[in-house]
Amino acid sequence: MSIYTEQVNELVAISAAITANCEPCLKHHYDQARKLGVSNADMLAAVRMAQQVKQAPARAMLELAGRLLGAGCGGMTQAANMRREMATSK
Repeated sequence: MSIYTEQVNELVAISAAITANCEPCLKHHYDQARKLGVSNADMLAAVRMAQQVKQAPARAMLELAGRLLGAGCGGMTQAANMRREMATSK
């Protein structure tokens, strides 16, 4: 017996839609998941996982930029500061 149900498939598709920035995909798979009885809590968990996956490369790039620019390796706090600085310098 497989644990990969139609409901699980829609949760995976919701995560993929988030990471791909595909609004029509998200709307479609949200509707499909609702029809299959998937809870908002489960869909939110899928969205949060997609957010973590999507943000990992951005964090890594900001940390690399910090190292290259001599800003140290302060991790997320430093990355957040760099994002703020870039946003205010526009």
